[in-house]
Amino acid sequence: MKTVSGYVYCLVISICLFSCNIIPEKHSPAGFDTLQASPYPVIAQPEIFEKAFFKYSTATSGFGDSVVFYQLDIGKLKVESGKLIAADVIQFEEMPPFIQQFPRGDFPVILSIARFSNLDERVAFAQVLFSSDSITHWEYALLEPQKPASIFSDTFYGYGVDAGVGLFIDERSNHAFRKVSGVNPNAIDRYIFKRLEEQSRATWEYTLQYFEGGNLAAFTTGFGDGHYASYIGYDKNGAPCRLVTDFGLINWWKKE
Repeated sequence: MKTVSGYVYCLVISICLFSCNIIPEKHSPAGFDTLQASPYPVIAQPEIFEKAFFKYSTATSGFGDSVVFYQLDIGKLKVESGKLIAADVIQFEEMPPFIQQFPRGDFPVILSIARFSNLDERVAFAQVLFSSDSITHWEYALLEPQKPASIFSDTFYGYGVDAGVGLFIDERSNHAFRKVSGVNPNAIDRYIFKRLEEQSRATWEYTLQYFEGGNLAAFTTGFGDGHYASYIGYDKNGAPCRLVTDFGLINWWKKE
């Protein structure tokens, strides 16, 4: 994790969010769309953190390029410790968990896939869904010794990606994976990269992989390498409802 000023960290393309509408189902960009969630009134800002997970919602780029979102539920992540890690797949074994505590249990990992007008597709957001309760506000997911900061400020907390793939994993599962990799030095290749190839699309990949003692969810990161932030959506009682990693395709932070 590191701090970057001005959000220049992942500006591969400049996309301004002008709309988030629902398009007819006949325009479905993927036959394997598995999420049937219905739209609901969004209270918290930025709206895109939730609307990108609405079936067939759209965003319009500053160049007039329409982006259509569809979603894929890739399976349930085991959260046994309540401490989660979001990181690059090459570095995750050494990464500490976020300081915030999350619910324990098995929770869906949902990808929001952005399809551009040229039919290019990318993973725009990855989400762990703890509950469907209404979100009142979003905060950064923090590591020690990071301090709370407005997500709309110039402060940016995110993890670096050099392999084009990020993941979610519980701290207890991470300890288990270290034991696996201690026995098998090729564990990352065996349990992540080869499994990604099995769930490969033209421009993105994903896997939810089990191993002895836990599991992990891995996915390609937008247009590839960069620095990407994770955010927690809280309900009115201060309970975490979502953990979302943003791969920088929509510059919702842009000030006109």
